[in-house]
Amino acid sequence: MTQEAPPAGTRTRLPSWVPFGALVGIEFLTVMDAAVVNIALPVIKDDLGYSHTEISWVVNCYLIAFAGLLLAAGRLADALGRRRLFVAGTALFTAASVGCGLAVEPWHLLIGRAVQGVGAALVMPAALALITDIFPEGPSRVRALGIFASLGAVAAPIGLTVGGFFTELDWHLIFWTNVPLGVIITAIALTGLPAPPPTPTPVDLLGAVAATGTLSLAALAAVSLEASGPSAATTIAATVGAVVFALILALRQRYAANPLIPPALLRIRSITVGNSIFALVGTVLLGTFFFVTLYLQETRGLAPLQATLAYVPIPLAAFTGTRLAPWIIGRLGPHNALGMGLLVQAATLAIWAIVGDASGPLSIALVAPTVPWGVGMGVSIVSSFVVCTSAVPGSVAGAASGLATTAYQGGGAVGLALVAALAAATGDAGSGSPGLTQAAQLSGYHWGIWALAGTALIGAALTRALPRSQQEPAALENPDTPTTG
Repeated sequence: MTQEAPPAGTRTRLPSWVPFGALVGIEFLTVMDAAVVNIALPVIKDDLGYSHTEISWVVNCYLIAFAGLLLAAGRLADALGRRRLFVAGTALFTAASVGCGLAVEPWHLLIGRAVQGVGAALVMPAALALITDIFPEGPSRVRALGIFASLGAVAAPIGLTVGGFFTELDWHLIFWTNVPLGVIITAIALTGLPAPPPTPTPVDLLGAVAATGTLSLAALAAVSLEASGPSAATTIAATVGAVVFALILALRQRYAANPLIPPALLRIRSITVGNSIFALVGTVLLGTFFFVTLYLQETRGLAPLQATLAYVPIPLAAFTGTRLAPWIIGRLGPHNALGMGLLVQAATLAIWAIVGDASGPLSIALVAPTVPWGVGMGVSIVSSFVVCTSAVPGSVAGAASGLATTAYQGGGAVGLALVAALAAATGDAGSGSPGLTQAAQLSGYHWGIWALAGTALIGAALTRALPRSQQEPAALENPDTPTTG
């Protein structure tokens, strides 16, 4: 098949897979950074003098800033230029990493982590949209999205392992390693990424503020719900604030001349249904890793680094699933591939809830059900990306990418908090209280895992509402090649 000429202003000066490496590189760093500090928290707490309640904000500042700005960042990518926003976000993330590496006071690190979250939020929608600029719709784009998703799937567990290694030396190294990589990625972006012209549409600033307020306060409410329960003042205030901002956003969507989420996107059924499913996929992913970690450390009594090594087979299985996904999508279509991946997850999570005991061999109690779960998750992530970025006009690709990333990351974080709260309520599993019996902890984990299985099953059912054209494999069989410069 004759290769399509790239749109004006989008031709790169390097082979397409070189700038693509910059896109997946920064994605890997931003996802890894959300997890890398977890294993170092006790050392950071003692070194900088955080209290027991303050130390969680080293993670929360990053999460809330990241989730809160994703939707607005997607729109900014279209309005200001995707490469421009990608470079700005990467530079900001790198500079904030320097600040974190130099931190000597508690507030230094909190500010640095929040700015890191802002940089990550600017980068992610722009990176996903730039993939659609580099690779034409077809097998090459599916392969690229598969690689993008696979690195995202393994970034968090690799981050835990790297964090454990660097913590043994000096926890500041966790952040300093971002700096040379960020500089290299910025250089490649400036010389090799396509620069499609911005869409000359003004951004609804009030809508952007409302979206940021909604998502940030929803993330704060989720964090507070998990840590303090539903009756805590912070949980109630953040929930009310999120609802108020959501109402403002809804009004802006209805009456603004140029609403934050382009109306054209909301008229595409694959976007509305696909992003709803993607939020459920994010919930199942984050929730499963959450319960695997607690199961290994609290029920099985493994040290953090031992627990990390024990669940290495799971992200490797997810990586395998992302590599198989293009082949499956090419034969079944993204609609059926997504449904199949979610059904595999629902079945394997149900099995884990049954066989995951406190004393049996880990090969049966954990590895046997969660390895096929990982393969199903890998297929689901790639299929979700394909569904949520296909059939999208180029002028709103950034907004579509921001919406997809918001659904996956933001929806997943809120969903995780709800599932964790359920586990805490049914067995006090989420609290980690030393007085809990092992049976009570395990009961809470099992309730949470059953909830995740049900979430995956709901997602699989929703795939039947996707437009049938999404599952036509013929469009994916054409041997398109990447756009090259």
